[in-house]
Amino acid sequence: MTLEHSHARAAAISSPSAAILAVDAASVTAVAFLLRLLWLTMVHPVPTSDFAWYRDHALALAAGQGYTYDGRPTAYFPIGYPLFLAGIYQLFGSGFWSGTIANAMLNSLTAGLVTILGARLWKRSAGLIAGLLFAAYISQMAWSSVLCSEMLFTFLLTLAGLMGVVRRAHELRLGRVFALGCIVGLACTVRPVLMLAPAPWFAYLIIARAGWRRAARFAAVMLAGIALAVAPITVRNALDLHAFVLVSTNGGVNLWQGNNPHANGAYFWPLNPHQNPFLSYVSNEVVEDHAAAQAARIYIFTHPLRTVEMGFVKWWHLFAGVSNALHWSIGQSSPPVPNWFARSAYVVDLGTYLFMLTLACAGTASAVWKARRTRDARAFWPLLLLAYYVALFFVFPAWDRMRAPIEPLLALFAGYGAVQVMRFIRQAPWARRFGRG
Repeated sequence: MTLEHSHARAAAISSPSAAILAVDAASVTAVAFLLRLLWLTMVHPVPTSDFAWYRDHALALAAGQGYTYDGRPTAYFPIGYPLFLAGIYQLFGSGFWSGTIANAMLNSLTAGLVTILGARLWKRSAGLIAGLLFAAYISQMAWSSVLCSEMLFTFLLTLAGLMGVVRRAHELRLGRVFALGCIVGLACTVRPVLMLAPAPWFAYLIIARAGWRRAARFAAVMLAGIALAVAPITVRNALDLHAFVLVSTNGGVNLWQGNNPHANGAYFWPLNPHQNPFLSYVSNEVVEDHAAAQAARIYIFTHPLRTVEMGFVKWWHLFAGVSNALHWSIGQSSPPVPNWFARSAYVVDLGTYLFMLTLACAGTASAVWKARRTRDARAFWPLLLLAYYVALFFVFPAWDRMRAPIEPLLALFAGYGAVQVMRFIRQAPWARRFGRG
């Protein structure tokens, strides 16, 4: 028996059955949902800023008024989440609870997906720890109480991570890859950042030794699935905006926010027209989108060293702190939450995040080492998804809200990191002596 076959046989023996996995995922989902319901009994955020936009445009869509701004068709924000929210409003009404319960359910199901993914990649305990860590993570509870697009996007991103995992590349079938592409495409209608996902998918298949031709074919099939899912939005934009817009028209201004002489690496939208020439952006959004993108590209190519420097600043903002989630949740709550609750939530949330991030670093290193030793490349798909997403924010501005969609993947690797740390502790000589004593 070869080394690869022996590792595959050992993995098959240690993998939990489908029934056990389903029970684990359902249990973690239930715990996550209960925690989010408890959060919602304390915190009632009033939608403002982007979240008011989502609510108002979802109400307009539910009323059959179309996706417009000041009476004109718009694609400023991607239509995916307002369209999803409009469906919720039509089914369950437009009160506070309908949208927030939908987000809480999506986020709870994401915890279940993390549980399944961890068990499939490594072992049952890794999946349970990862799922429960995500379920109890306050930042995700906070975001699920806000009418934000992140919960739908995060669910679809995590589902794509699960769909792409197979033990061996030759087990992949065109139908599964096409379905994966459709899931990624649906995620793109919410946030178009996954449009280039066939690139990390291709890299994953090469690492999994699928061969160049097979990898290229499967990357093309994924791209076809993305195109199919996005096509209705693109056609609608062509008909209503009389321009080729894949999903939305805010990509250019987002790029400009991170690449201009006054950029700080995080959210940047000054009201001074000398610093911000795009204050009337949505009045002619297609033209302004191209102008903002062109201004950003010129700045990048004429200031390469500054761009690289700011790239690391953006990464710092991406991984620094938990204040954004709590600001838009606790900070916008009506009635206000008690001060002791707000302070306690911040301390626990920050501590949990730093603990999870530390374990995720350990888990990532252990997962890569194990993958190289066993020639099992499955962990590279979620890892490459994570790396691809983080790489985008070397160019685009970042703050901790932008981190929310990859936190299930951080929890995933943190779960494996926890298993490895516990294994190391059990095998340490001092632990053995303590056990005998």
